[in-house]
Amino acid sequence: EAVPEDVRNVFVVSHDISADEHVRMQAAMQVFVDNSMSKTCNFPADATVEDVAQAYILSWELGCKGLTVYVTGSRQKVVLETKGTADSKALKEGAPRQIHLWLEGKKPREQRLDGCTYQITTPLGKAFVTINENGGGAGQPFEIFITTAKAGSETAAVSEAIGRLISYLLRIASPVPPRDRLGEVVRQLAGIGGGRPTGFGPNRVLSLPDGLARALAAYLEETPEIIPGNLIQETSPESQLTMRIGDLCPECGAAALVNEEGCRKCYACGFSEC
Repeated sequence: EAVPEDVRNVFVVSHDISADEHVRMQAAMQVFVDNSMSKTCNFPADATVEDVAQAYILSWELGCKGLTVYVTGSRQKVVLETKGTADSKALKEGAPRQIHLWLEGKKPREQRLDGCTYQITTPLGKAFVTINENGGGAGQPFEIFITTAKAGSETAAVSEAIGRLISYLLRIASPVPPRDRLGEVVRQLAGIGGGRPTGFGPNRVLSLPDGLARALAAYLEETPEIIPGNLIQETSPESQLTMRIGDLCPECGAAALVNEEGCRKCYACGFSEC
């Protein structure tokens, strides 16, 4: 600041010269030199990849055989910096570290969503798993609907609760993509055992959560991973044949509670209520 303005206009420093002027200055000397020569083309800290690329292209067009580029702040040890750059760097180093907080709540639902429905057989009967995606063709899951048994039954209530929890997990603001979150849901649900598995071989479904994991994995086009500890001891095939699929019994928890002659009877443990 102590240097008069008219003097500063004549004796400029490196950062006062544009990249175009740096290159043309070197090209003016390269005309008289057969060997390769180079000078440093200084860029400010906010220079883009396109800015640097344009400098190299211009140097090639003007016949330069080499070019050195330096972007301010790209190295720890700075050869040349202005007082403003040093003050800015000191301010950044002294500032407390900031953590980005996701303050956005649950994402709103659009009027129309596209999706698909998977049908899978579970120990509680057929289950229909509907997966809707968010608008715009982004291909990210947005909400889950699980339909099992009759409306008003305990099985239907549990299915709706699981669907709501997964939907909420997909809709909350998070840096983790919804597909990755749904993949973690599959990992947690896959392999959860129940008292009456159904199916054989690769189509064997251990429980309603396990069947749900299979439907979600089919949507994600991946094989569900079973977490050690999810599996529990299964009952014998003979006992499975005698149980009827119904509502959940409050006494034993089996899905064998049916309505008969105005009363509710469990074919698994004999519990009844009228």
